[in-house]
Amino acid sequence: MTRSRFPRRAAVVALAGVTALGLASLSQTASADPLPPFDFGDCPAIPAGAVPAQWRCEVLQSSGTIKIGDLAEQPTGAMRLVFAEGPLNGKPAQVFGSLRAEPTRVPDGLLGIPGLDQHNPLLRMDMRIEYAGFADFQSDGNRMGEQHLKVRVISPLLPGSCTIGDDKDPVKFKPLRTSGPDVISTNPPVARFTMEDKEYAVPKARGCHGFDRLVNKRFGVPSAAGESSMKLTTLVMMKQYDKM
Repeated sequence: MTRSRFPRRAAVVALAGVTALGLASLSQTASADPLPPFDFGDCPAIPAGAVPAQWRCEVLQSSGTIKIGDLAEQPTGAMRLVFAEGPLNGKPAQVFGSLRAEPTRVPDGLLGIPGLDQHNPLLRMDMRIEYAGFADFQSDGNRMGEQHLKVRVISPLLPGSCTIGDDKDPVKFKPLRTSGPDVISTNPPVARFTMEDKEYAVPKARGCHGFDRLVNKRFGVPSAAGESSMKLTTLVMMKQYDKM
């Protein structure tokens, strides 16, 4: 997907500053933790006519917490978002690459009875955040664009098609930056920021066959705006296409 909207994201400005202007005007935070590997294998093909030296691929690695409906806040699992951006026909544009996330276990499983899933593996339940067909990384101040998401619900008793939300009725994640960007590495150039969304609504479960109502009850969905939240810490690194 190519979009011709201007992605004014401060983390990108910070990283560009590392390369072009040095660090004098940027917030710098030394990181004692080793950097995770940044995989650029999902960088999308840039549009026909695009100049590789003017396009960059960006890899954002995030982790944090998520609260869905009545479900208690829990870890998201590690996520990696990849996209490209650059000029096209005289206008800024972007191309989505991928969103890959690790599944994370839901405590107390499918039925929500403490400890029962530990004794009966069939009742184990995991969830995984997935892309739901739309992403726009245009920022306006601290508003960091919009991504459409769905939550894959995974259990031995559920079909592989079971999700909360889908491409037609997604979770519309519109995060606000809450801190940063801070440059935590100059070689390679990596920036860190935090963001959260406490306003999104969550649609009902779909594709769970006879278990839709059970999944809805377990998660407390559908839920209105303001009843769910996601908080993420994100590291971002980018490469120009002519240097890949």
